[in-house]
Amino acid sequence: MVHPDLKILFQRLEASREAAGLTRDEVEEKLVMGPGWIKLIEEGLTEPSLGTLAAILALYGDDLHGFFADFQFGETDVIVDRHLSATEEGADLVLHFPMGPHSANVTIPDATLDEFNSVLLVLRNVLAVRDARRAIVECFLEAVRTWPHVNPSDLWYFLVAHAYQDDFNHPAESAGKDWAQSWKRAGGWSLEAIFVEHYNPQLNQHGVRLAMPTAPDEKGRLLGEMGLHGSGVVEKSDVIALGTDAHGNEHPFGVVHVKASFAERRTDDAPLSARLMASGFASPLLTMDCKAGPSTDPFNKGELGAVQGGIARVSSKRLDIERDRIFDAAFSYNANTEPTPTGTSAAARIYRCNFADPDDSFSRHMIRKWQERQGN
Repeated sequence: MVHPDLKILFQRLEASREAAGLTRDEVEEKLVMGPGWIKLIEEGLTEPSLGTLAAILALYGDDLHGFFADFQFGETDVIVDRHLSATEEGADLVLHFPMGPHSANVTIPDATLDEFNSVLLVLRNVLAVRDARRAIVECFLEAVRTWPHVNPSDLWYFLVAHAYQDDFNHPAESAGKDWAQSWKRAGGWSLEAIFVEHYNPQLNQHGVRLAMPTAPDEKGRLLGEMGLHGSGVVEKSDVIALGTDAHGNEHPFGVVHVKASFAERRTDDAPLSARLMASGFASPLLTMDCKAGPSTDPFNKGELGAVQGGIARVSSKRLDIERDRIFDAAFSYNANTEPTPTGTSAAARIYRCNFADPDDSFSRHMIRKWQERQGN
C-alpha cells in the first residue's frame, strides 16, 4: 500500500510526463520497464524507489529536489526497487543484485550501461507479449552478441537470470509473481532452445540438426527408432539429434542433454545416456556449469573443479565424465571450466566452448557421430 500523501504526489507525474511530450509507452521503453508500470506509478498504485523515480524525472527534465521541494515526508510503507541494476566503473559494467543475504556485485568487462539497457530491452519487449521462454532465449543471444568476450555462463547466471527476476521487466499486471520459481520452469526449455538456434545453421551444412519436438507422439516416434520407449524416456529427451542420409531420409542418432548445472545429472540423465551409448547413439552433455556461492563478489567457478593428476582434489562431477563416462562427452560454456588436458587418457572428455563460433568442438563431435552412425 502506498502512503496517501505520496499517492497524491505521484499523481503529479502524469502532468510532468505530458509536459515533456512523452507517452507512457515511450517512458517504459526508455527505462526498460514492462508495460503498465508508469500507469501504476502515476495512479499511485505502486511506489517506485528513489532511483527509479529519479530516472523518470530525469526524462521529464526534473530532479528529486524539485519534485519533493514542497512535500512533507511521512512514513512510507512500500519500496519497490530493481532486482538487477548496473553502474559503469571506468570501462567496465558492474551488475548489482541480491544473492542470498548479500548484495552481490559482478563485473562485466568492457561493457557500457547503454549496452546493458539494450540487452534488457530485448527481454522486456518479448515479455510484454507474454512469451517468457522466447524472451530468455532472445535476451541471452543478444547478450553474447553484444559481449562475445564475456563468459557465457556469467551472462546466463548473473545477468539474464536476475534480469528475468526483476519485477519491472515484466508487465505490471504480473507484479509480485514468484519470478525465481518461474525462472526454473522457463529457463530449462530456453537453454535448450539457445543451443538449438546457435548450432543448427552450422550443423545443417553437414546434414545434421537438433530438434525439440513438442508433440509427445512425434518425440516418442523418434525415440522409438532408437529403441527407446516409455514416458520416462520421453520426459528426459528434450533435444534429439537428427541426421539426413544419402537418400534424403532423416534419422535420429542421439539425444543431447542440456543442463545449467550438474544437479541431478545421475538420476535424471545417466540411465538414458547409458542406453544410448550402449546402442551406439550420441549422448553428449551441454552445460553452463553454473556454480557460485552467495557472496558480495560471487565467482562462477563451476562444478567440474581441478583436472586429474594435480594436487587438488578431483570433483566427482569430473570423474563422472572422464572416468565413468556417463556421457560420451561434456561441453561447458563456463570460461572457468578446466577442459580435459590434451594428451590425457580419459573415458570421455570435457571441452570448453563459447558462443563466438558454432564451428567448434561440439558441432564437430555431432557431425562425427552422425558419420560414424552411417559407417563413414
